[in-house]
Amino acid sequence: MSEITNPGVRRGFASLQTAMTWSVAALLAFSIPARGDSIVTTDAFLPGARVIGASGVFRTDVEIFNPEERTTAMVSVYFALSNVDGTVAPKVTFSLSARRSITLDDTVLKDFGYTNAFGLLEVRSSVPVIVTSNIYNVAGSQPGTYGQFSPGQPYRKALGFDNSFLGDLYVIGLRNDPGYRVNATVMNPSSVPLEAGISLVDDRGFVYGTIIRTVPPFSIRQVDNIFENPDAFATFAPPRGGPYRLTFFVNLNNGARILSYATVNDRRTGDPYLITGEPMGLVSSSAASAPERQASSVTILDENASRAPRAE
Repeated sequence: MSEITNPGVRRGFASLQTAMTWSVAALLAFSIPARGDSIVTTDAFLPGARVIGASGVFRTDVEIFNPEERTTAMVSVYFALSNVDGTVAPKVTFSLSARRSITLDDTVLKDFGYTNAFGLLEVRSSVPVIVTSNIYNVAGSQPGTYGQFSPGQPYRKALGFDNSFLGDLYVIGLRNDPGYRVNATVMNPSSVPLEAGISLVDDRGFVYGTIIRTVPPFSIRQVDNIFENPDAFATFAPPRGGPYRLTFFVNLNNGARILSYATVNDRRTGDPYLITGEPMGLVSSSAASAPERQASSVTILDENASRAPRAE
C-alpha cells in the first residue's frame, strides 16, 4: 500500500552540523569547473514496454553503441517486470565490436518473449557504451509512428539516502492540464527494496504533498496520472496550471538507490514525452556499477545477425 503524508511534509531535515558540512562541500564542489556529464556507462537503466494502448501497440527499440576504438564490449541486457523483484531475471548477451552499433528492435517481445508488459531494462557492458531507447506506437489510428525517447541512465547517477538537497532528483516543467496525463516513475537499480518519496512542488517552492512508494530490487514502479489520481496528488488539490516539479528521494536508509523520470502524455493524440530526474550535486564516480544479479535464463545474440526491420 502507498502512504500519503500531510501537505508540505517530507522526510526529516538533516542536523545543523550535517547541513553545514554539506554546505561547505557544495561550495567547494561548485567552485571547480564541472566537466560535461555523459550517459556513456558500463551500467545503464531505462524503461522497457510492449503494451497495447489507445493509439496502437507501443514497443521498445534499444540502441547500443560501443565508442571504444579497439576494445570489444561484452554486453548483457536484463529485463524485470514492473513491481517484481528483478534480482533473478532473464538476460540476453552478445559481443559488440569497437565502433559498432546494434538495435534491439521490439526487445521486450523478441528478446524476452512478452507480448504485453512494462518493466526495467538494465544494460551492463565490459566497457563503457552509449544506450538509448525509443518507445513508440505502431498500427495506430493515424499513419506513421510517434513515441518517447529515453536515455540509458547511468548507475553512477543513482542517489542514495541523503537528507540534504544533494539527495534529490528533480523533474521540472510539469503542468496540471486536463489535456495531458502525467505519470511519475521510480527505478530501483539496487539489490535491496527501495522506499522512495515523491514530492509535488509548485513554482514558488511550496510542497503540496509527498507520497511514498516501495520498489522491489532491480525493478520499476509507475504512479499513474499524478494530478488526478486520489492515490497520488489529487488529494492535495493542486491548482490547474504550473509549472510544477517533482522531487524524488530515498526515504529509508537501507543502502537503496533511486533513479527517476516522468512521462507527459497528450490525451488528444496519445503522444508521450519523457523527462529524466536530475540531481543537483556533482555525479560521483565512486558508485560506478550496480550490485551483482543473476540470470533466470540466458539468450546469446550475434551482433552480425539480421533482425526484422522496424514495422511502420
